[in-house]
Amino acid sequence: MKRKSGAFALSLSLAVAMGAGLLSPRAFAQSPEELQAARELFQEAFKDEQEKRYPEALEKFERVAKVKESASVRYRIATVLVAMGRLREARDMYRALAVAKPSLPPSDQETADSAAERAAELQRRIPKVAVRVQDSPPADVRLTVDGAPVPVSTTPRVIELDPGDHVIAATARDSQPYEQTISVADGGGEVGHTVTFTPERGPLTSLSSDKTLPWIALGAGAALAVTGGALLVVREGTIDDINTACPGNVCPTSLREDIEGDRDRASLFGPLGGALTIVGLAAMGAGAYFLLRSPAAGQKATTHLVTPKLGGMRLALTF
Repeated sequence: MKRKSGAFALSLSLAVAMGAGLLSPRAFAQSPEELQAARELFQEAFKDEQEKRYPEALEKFERVAKVKESASVRYRIATVLVAMGRLREARDMYRALAVAKPSLPPSDQETADSAAERAAELQRRIPKVAVRVQDSPPADVRLTVDGAPVPVSTTPRVIELDPGDHVIAATARDSQPYEQTISVADGGGEVGHTVTFTPERGPLTSLSSDKTLPWIALGAGAALAVTGGALLVVREGTIDDINTACPGNVCPTSLREDIEGDRDRASLFGPLGGALTIVGLAAMGAGAYFLLRSPAAGQKATTHLVTPKLGGMRLALTF
């Protein structure tokens, strides 16, 4: 416990020294008020870091850096990134700080040395994935890791990742989209991953193995045929009513409006009922055909599209 308290006191002393560095004479480009505000914000950020409020600490340290991007501030930003699991960003920031050592003042030399050590430590901790696509891949392959494009190759390409879950996705011509989530752990190491593609199921396969569409055709065809038959029955009843009301084709004047309405319905229901009946029977026949017969391998599938048209029927064939 005493050792832990001593380490905390050392970190706190370092933070105070770093914050004080913001007010050094070298920071002449900022006003005294700006530097004082940055120093206070630095102390707030350090407190957030110690209390594990890392997003808040990062946001405040970055605001301080806009006023005075000293070695101390960059070091603390990298340290917070490590705590947030963003090891690659932290390593790169430590490295940049270590490389800048010759240009830093004597008071920051120790910070640069510590940054070099931390960068080397993180390099050993960062996990990697060696990703490749299958041999003889389909055309137009596009590969991404966490949404970022990755060069496509049948030989493994090593990619550094932060610890945690990552999404490998790929698309290719005439193939189903590929997506898989992988998990990599802190501590270095390398895992291999091969992207494989499944060909898209074509129309022939769909018709031969999936019975959904034929059953839909049967059901829809039956509904259309029943509807068409009902319209024809109604039409015949309407014609009988007209003949009864108009013996010898002579209609009473008082019923003229009703009889004209009946004639209009009969004129509409006749061709419409006939068309729906024919289309329904055709759809039922097509559904039964594909349910009872599977196309032979290599045989070209033909899709029949039947659409009703008032007063007749339109038949379209797609090969």
